[in-house]
Amino acid sequence: MVREFQLMDAGQGAVTRALTFFGFVVAAALSLATIFAVLISEFGMVPADQTGFITTTILIATCVAAPMGALAAQNQYRVDRYHSTLHAMASTDPLTGLLNRRSFEKLANEEIERMKRSQHTASVALFDLDDFKQFNDEYGHAFGDRVLTEIARISHSELRGPFDRLGRWGGEEFVILMSNLSLEQAEGVCERLRRRIEAATMSYKTKTGQVTASFGIAPLTVSRGLAQSIEEADEMLYQAKNTGRNKVVCARQLRSVA
Repeated sequence: MVREFQLMDAGQGAVTRALTFFGFVVAAALSLATIFAVLISEFGMVPADQTGFITTTILIATCVAAPMGALAAQNQYRVDRYHSTLHAMASTDPLTGLLNRRSFEKLANEEIERMKRSQHTASVALFDLDDFKQFNDEYGHAFGDRVLTEIARISHSELRGPFDRLGRWGGEEFVILMSNLSLEQAEGVCERLRRRIEAATMSYKTKTGQVTASFGIAPLTVSRGLAQSIEEADEMLYQAKNTGRNKVVCARQLRSVA
């Protein structure tokens, strides 16, 4: 999920920094060795074969600097990976690997700042699993946790990679930020996701079961901000729950009725 992609990107960056650090250490050692050999030669403190002396000095410096640089680069890589892991753990939900609430809010507010410049549209959706408490009571919380991770996987695969943001809002409730989409397009995305969740068969050990989800969608605009958009999406989710569950309710639908 999100955490895996963060760690993958962080790992690639850590490798690049480690290789750069290795090259810097070796280059610095060779430069110092070369300067030392040339200065010694200039003062006449070496045998007649100055070229051979300089070459030998550089070769010895290389043999010393290469393993030292490798050890330093390895240590730098481990430090970078450690800090990247801490960052990923702080910004993602520990069960599903999705963005946690705080990280989602941060990214959504960054999206609003971009919208000020680009004037593009965006939508937010809240969805949660129908009668999930009953599911947990019947099948057990371990199966319930498996369902949440599977819902996260299905949802992540249905969205547009880096263009949409998916987070766990709390409990069995999830949140989606869909960039550069109209309400009608966002409704289509959520409807496809609703059908995939409805059709999925969940399994844990010897148990199998199915769940459904209800969705509420609202526009995200610069003037309204994230909090008001989330509040409206929550109202739409409430409408979906009260009119039968397992459906998508969009703010546009209610406005058109009104």
